[in-house]
Amino acid sequence: MKTKTNLWVVIWVLISLSACQSEPEFINHAPPNLVVSMNVFSDDALLANFGCDEIQAPSSFIGGLDPSYPIVVCANQYITGEATEELAAVVESGQFFYYTGGLFGSYVRYIIYQNGEFVLLKTEEDLRKLFAPIESPDESLSYVLAAKNLSAYYSLHYDSAYEYEVDTIEDTYVSAETDGYLVHLFHDQVFGCGPHWISEVDVHVSVDGNIEERSSRQIFRNPDLDDLCVD
Repeated sequence: MKTKTNLWVVIWVLISLSACQSEPEFINHAPPNLVVSMNVFSDDALLANFGCDEIQAPSSFIGGLDPSYPIVVCANQYITGEATEELAAVVESGQFFYYTGGLFGSYVRYIIYQNGEFVLLKTEEDLRKLFAPIESPDESLSYVLAAKNLSAYYSLHYDSAYEYEVDTIEDTYVSAETDGYLVHLFHDQVFGCGPHWISEVDVHVSVDGNIEERSSRQIFRNPDLDDLCVD
């Protein structure tokens, strides 16, 4: 009887330890107080002049770009067989920052208001020429978010519905390095078929504006969405 009791004690301890290990430590940081100006973008002619299918508000987190110009997203929807020759050429030549969305997503470019004129930014090279050198944590965060399909997450916390792959999860942060900054960001695999992972992505941006992904790993997901396919 004593042996059986001891066995149940061991099982209970193992279950308890497993439960404790399934809840990672969360390290939270305050988000930067950044804003984006869009007050000059009120003319629908921008859609026609720059070939945008839609003008969208960017994340406020790109408000750290320096110089600080009014800026919006110029979104181009590309549907195979229905795109104009001009848009097809844009996609083929890589004249965009990134693609976001599923089958009916958009290619992202930007329009800024500079010296009394609207200017289309098509590529990372355009971004680099305009905003490098990158000289502050806020600017490095904004620069990478403008260039890449990544997200800044803050106030992350434990959710019992999720399954976790790591022991520690830390909010977005920026750390200075000798030749630039390391920016800790996230990628949410929303589209396609499950599992739909949230991954943490560490990106290095040099002072002269070159971006390099240093590491990426899957950290958590909602298993209830494993069988879900999102177009």
